[in-house]
Amino acid sequence: MSRPVVAFLVVLVATVGLAPAAAGQPAPLQGTRQMTGTVTVAKNVRGEHVGEVVHRTWTFTPLCATAPCDTVELVRQRANGTDTVILHRTGPDVYVGKGRFDAPLRCTGRIYQPGQVVPFTITVRVTEAGHVNAKYVNRSRINLTPCIGVLGHDAARYTG
Repeated sequence: MSRPVVAFLVVLVATVGLAPAAAGQPAPLQGTRQMTGTVTVAKNVRGEHVGEVVHRTWTFTPLCATAPCDTVELVRQRANGTDTVILHRTGPDVYVGKGRFDAPLRCTGRIYQPGQVVPFTITVRVTEAGHVNAKYVNRSRINLTPCIGVLGHDAARYTG
């Protein structure tokens, strides 16, 4: 390897927190990423619409001493808070985790805190170039209010 390539790899590791993967080995999932997301589904979710672009900070922390780890902690920014999700490696470059958060819900003129539970799944794929592609999916929500109503669901795709 020539010196310019080595220097570039050192800068790359310092910049994005990814060590170069050995031949045939998956890249480790670690570091803080500025993720850009596009809402792909927004059914009865107040303030969201399909095609909306969002910018979020996601931090990946391996839960083992040597990479790549089978489990990685993800702390992800949301519009009104953060989530911590444990991701489990399901393939060489794929991690999946499930989480949930509480969200307010308006019912008969009153806002309930929490008013609904939002269960979700996040799937993360590390590309050969060290980029991260992710998918967030919420298929249904759980009503915690005394009101009867149809709750929404949403989904988004992220890159970073």
